[in-house]
Amino acid sequence: MKRRTINLALVIWLAAVLAASPVLAGEPFRYTDNVQKVVLPNGVTLLLKENPAFDVIALVLTSKVGSVQDPVGLEGLTYLTQRNLLSGTTNRTAAEVVAEVESLGVQMQALAAPNFAAVYLQALPDTFAAGLEILLDVVANSTFPQAEFERERELGMAALQSALDDPQNAVLLAYLEAFYGDHPYKYTAYGSLEGLAAVSAELLPDWKEYIYAPEHLVVAVVGNFQADELLPLLEETLGSLQSCYAGTVVPREEVPFTYPLENREFAINVPLDAAFLIMGYPAPDTFDEDSAAMTVITSVLGGGFSSRLNMEIRDRLGLAYAVFAQYDQRLGPSNFFTYVVTHPSNLDLVKEQIVQQVGRIASEGLTDEEIAEVAAFERGMYLLGNETNLAQAFLLAQAEITGRGYGWVDEYMTFFDNVTTEDIKRVAQKYFRYYTSFVVGP
Repeated sequence: MKRRTINLALVIWLAAVLAASPVLAGEPFRYTDNVQKVVLPNGVTLLLKENPAFDVIALVLTSKVGSVQDPVGLEGLTYLTQRNLLSGTTNRTAAEVVAEVESLGVQMQALAAPNFAAVYLQALPDTFAAGLEILLDVVANSTFPQAEFERERELGMAALQSALDDPQNAVLLAYLEAFYGDHPYKYTAYGSLEGLAAVSAELLPDWKEYIYAPEHLVVAVVGNFQADELLPLLEETLGSLQSCYAGTVVPREEVPFTYPLENREFAINVPLDAAFLIMGYPAPDTFDEDSAAMTVITSVLGGGFSSRLNMEIRDRLGLAYAVFAQYDQRLGPSNFFTYVVTHPSNLDLVKEQIVQQVGRIASEGLTDEEIAEVAAFERGMYLLGNETNLAQAFLLAQAEITGRGYGWVDEYMTFFDNVTTEDIKRVAQKYFRYYTSFVVGP
């Protein structure tokens, strides 16, 4: 497929550059060889990686608390806490935070995801300390003004409502809700409309204390610095963080997930000219030993215009306007799904073809050549996608907060080395048994 040809060319070029390097010749590339890990007395974990090749320092302060822990009925609490984190502190108004960040020429942003929350900073070496002081001020002293809170809540609800009103997005949101049932993975990063409406500004300060409790934090720093010079600053600043969580809001307990042993079909009737279909199956989580095989399967089935689903359903049979497959990897229960836009009269035929194609993988596996191509593609995209200091800081922090440790960052590079056609068949037979389908259309 054209996209893969271009990317593989980049991969080959990158491999040639690395092979030509006198330092790296004959040695596998590793992200973590010079990572220094320090656990401070208050529980904060530091990961420091010197990388003078780029004159930027990236710091990612990551919490193990994500939106899956939003209290029942308050889905969206983590999202709103993060969106309002930079809206003013006891020392700075929101305007002053923005003005100081801009005057320093640094980048700072807070974000929320299902399994983590984070604040990141990018700065040049001479402005890093000043930028860090602002970041720690918003983490420790945010005031969450009512007016800013109401504004962010309205924006979040509008964005979520817009997605629900668009059939291309609505089918995915409806599918996730049907697939996950009572598990909080059914919600978007925004939470739910009902949850956003129920959250009050008074709840944010205590939830912020829970998110940024020192024992929940991993701070990764990658860039142009000397670790022996930076470490004392981080020990003094991050080491003084304390949790004042009072328990005003209680995090959701972990919810078990059991996928039903039956096919499930759902639909929302909307007067449209096209039908939007998603068919999904359970899949291994990010760190499962089967994740590499599922990644290969996904790429071959629906990774581009020359994928099996595209060539069969769209090109040969002419049953669809668009077809792709995605492996929705999560730290917890994950899913694999196919997304198809088709004429309503073709729905049954499309479903039959999807079941047939995943069944073919389960019975025949894949060739060694197909597996090798995907392995090269994934390794190349991994390298190219994590070139920047910020990307590497996120990568190290997220690997560490899972409990697997930052060393997983390099282990991932070897995941595809030993995938065989028997692995492909075993994984397909294990997961592609019962589907959940959702249709938005007439």
